[in-house]
Amino acid sequence: MLRSLCRPFRRWQPLSVLLPLFWTACLPDPDIRVPDFRPTGLVDLATSTADLGPLPDAKRVRWLPDVSAPTSQTLRGITSDLSGQVFVVGHGGVILRRTATGWVQEPALDGAKPVTTNLYGVVSSGSDWYAVGEAGVVLRRATDKWQQEAKDLAIPFSLFAVVSTTSGDLYAVGDVGTVLRKPMGGVWARDSVNPALANANFRALAVGQLDELFVVGQGGIIARRSGGMWTVDSTPLDVGDRGNFHSVIVTRESVFAAGDYDRVLRRDVDKWRRESTVPVSGPDGHLLAVTAVGADLVVVGANGLIQRRNGTTKAWTLEDSGTTATLSAVGSTPSLRAVGALGTIVVQQ
Repeated sequence: MLRSLCRPFRRWQPLSVLLPLFWTACLPDPDIRVPDFRPTGLVDLATSTADLGPLPDAKRVRWLPDVSAPTSQTLRGITSDLSGQVFVVGHGGVILRRTATGWVQEPALDGAKPVTTNLYGVVSSGSDWYAVGEAGVVLRRATDKWQQEAKDLAIPFSLFAVVSTTSGDLYAVGDVGTVLRKPMGGVWARDSVNPALANANFRALAVGQLDELFVVGQGGIIARRSGGMWTVDSTPLDVGDRGNFHSVIVTRESVFAAGDYDRVLRRDVDKWRRESTVPVSGPDGHLLAVTAVGADLVVVGANGLIQRRNGTTKAWTLEDSGTTATLSAVGSTPSLRAVGALGTIVVQQ
């Protein structure tokens, strides 16, 4: 009964009215789940029907749907290589490869058994590709086949992100302070983590041009790798900005972290400073992924939210994603694409 009363308000009422009156009663429905907006555990992504209202810029960038994806599974990661080849991964072991005519699905195997584990991150490394996911799964694509590896580590925790450095090393991060490293030509092993991060739930990982590595996660966790060990970043962070972070990127300008409640932080010399993003209230403001497009930054998140930071003016503007599906990942090469719930893929025009 409560849900039937709430739905009309979600659909028609302005968000400014909705949130103060119906926050605890109507958002979210029991069957609407979003990632990591609770201290622990893993949940799905889904759609929201809340109305953000009119966007302020009539000349805003337009995104259009790519309906050729052969899946309705939630998509969680996207990446590409220098040749422009694109891969997307998601729930149920879904792996999609972009071809000239659309998307094709590729199977992953654990020996002869299909992998159906939820996948959360993907990266290219030389001619190979790697994907990571739930229950410590690590997949490698070599000679056009995906196979599971690192099984000997018996990692019981989910891995949410994986990156490749310019030197060819691979890193993957996840729950309970888990960091894995695979050096060039070596094998996967646990990387050294400061005891202060032993229970940290890491969600995203980024590498800079000089192989500078940063990781972010639940509860305002921001750490970096220095001297062969992961330690809490020494740059101060305001108490009010210690939310859940879901994405991080290292650019020529700085390091940026994005997370809950419309929060984007920039690492300055003296502290992490909050960026002046376009205000979006409540759960519709949760930011789940960030990428760089030239000097610009693009962030995506709940309810189809997309914001862009102009690299010259440093001003943030909303963009029309054309969807209300939660967008969980965004990639900028060769075309700017965002992926998310229910097999959603949108492409910037």
